[in-house]
Amino acid sequence: MSDTHLKLNVHPKDLDWLAHALKLSETMSDAPALESLLESLPAISLESWPAGVEVLREGDAGEDFFVVYSGELSVRRNVGKTSARTVGRLESGDFFGEIGFLLKSARSATVRTESECHLFRFPSEEFAAMLKRHKLLERWVKHVACKRIADMFLGNGR
Repeated sequence: MSDTHLKLNVHPKDLDWLAHALKLSETMSDAPALESLLESLPAISLESWPAGVEVLREGDAGEDFFVVYSGELSVRRNVGKTSARTVGRLESGDFFGEIGFLLKSARSATVRTESECHLFRFPSEEFAAMLKRHKLLERWVKHVACKRIADMFLGNGR
């Protein structure tokens, strides 16, 4: 994984966007969405990544969770020992890293920036606490993870 990213300042409008992207206002929590995200600061970071770098590498350890604020990324999976295949694209509002986070396992794919990207990074402890507070978010993240895992086993992700 490349460490060529820069940390950016997080502004209230960025957190408003993030709360909307994660559908926090639709959860059953009594806490307002923005207030809930503020509880997680400063652990949540907004990072700027240049085009052409790997954010995650298949097989590496890692449990952080990412939400794409802007830019485009490709998702690649190894096919044999010497080649990889693009199995997906990510853009603003999409998330990744949920499989490693939920299963506490090695990364299941390589995620590479195709353009300059701004990504929210949630350390695993903070994201786990957020899922405990927002059960609908937890169900949604698990649903997406299950679909992505099923696609991998059915050959759609290989």
